[in-house]
Amino acid sequence: MNNVCVAVVSDKRRKSLIEPHLLGIPHIQSVTPLFNLPSGFEPKVRGLTHNHLGTYRCFKGHQQALLRSLQESPHDIILIFEDDAVPKNPNWVEIMDEAVSLLETFEVVSLHGRAYNATQYEPVPNHEGYLEPNDPRQWIVAALAYLVRRETAEKIIGMEYDGVPFDLRLYYDYQYCVIADTPFVHDRSEGSLVD
Repeated sequence: MNNVCVAVVSDKRRKSLIEPHLLGIPHIQSVTPLFNLPSGFEPKVRGLTHNHLGTYRCFKGHQQALLRSLQESPHDIILIFEDDAVPKNPNWVEIMDEAVSLLETFEVVSLHGRAYNATQYEPVPNHEGYLEPNDPRQWIVAALAYLVRRETAEKIIGMEYDGVPFDLRLYYDYQYCVIADTPFVHDRSEGSLVD
């Protein structure tokens, strides 16, 4: 964890569930402002969300956390958590440390994935427990916990919201892999970033 900037995408309207698990780990708490949609906003892509305002705030929250990471940390690698990530594996730090090497091949390494069809993925060679898509446009929800390098973070910060939620857009636009057995639970007991 010494060479990784850890940042949490959070919302002041709810309790951050990842925080107790980050005690003793330096990290950036990036509180998402209550962004408003741009004046005259019309989504280019329709049907993926019924709440563009909440989805836009989540999108901007991730971008803000990445921007703060670039500004406040000298580290080349960034680990982003959404505030409702809760470790279910006590070895999550070791898992994350091992996952860093995958950034030599992939732009994004997801440490949590859900709502995806594993038959559309294949094992990552020489990295047991990780999957990569046969087709990069596979449906996956996977922004709860992920690793990127600075150059990928810079690209993500430049993306514009077009109606596609962040956790789908991230994996449509970037080469990624996902851990097959996530070390995290997506605990929505406090609500969601898109609420």
